[in-house]
Amino acid sequence: MNQATIIKEKYKNFKLPRKKSSDEILNWIEDRYDAYKISFSEYIRDNRVSFKFILMNWINDCEIEKFCDEILELVIYKIPKNKKTEIYFLGNEDSNKLDYYYLLFEKKTQLFSVDQHIIFEEVFLYGGITEEDKKEDSLKYLDYLTNIDFFFNYIGKI
Repeated sequence: MNQATIIKEKYKNFKLPRKKSSDEILNWIEDRYDAYKISFSEYIRDNRVSFKFILMNWINDCEIEKFCDEILELVIYKIPKNKKTEIYFLGNEDSNKLDYYYLLFEKKTQLFSVDQHIIFEEVFLYGGITEEDKKEDSLKYLDYLTNIDFFFNYIGKI
């Protein structure tokens, strides 16, 4: 039995969250992390190089056809360190000396980037999965189950 089959079998009776709209995800991000929108010009001033890497990763994603012919619809958030979010900053003092994270979200594809692995997992899992992906046993479905497995087996032990 290969790893994909093991993960699918492990979560076959797991009730998966429905696929959320971009607006639902963005509202959830704002509420969960006290995130607030910032302009692209504010973000790019200090993040030109990291933005290039984010775009390269998105281009390599399977959803590329959805925005090849369209303009990206980016929403950029700053997630501040405060009482509500301080747990996400623990252990990152050396790598992130700032008191905030940036979260970039592309509305058409729901591709996103954030330099904090727990926030990444939470946003990814909150986004849900379509019944079609589950029925078709798609790569998105396997990716979703793999992230559930990671979240419960790794993050759950923190």
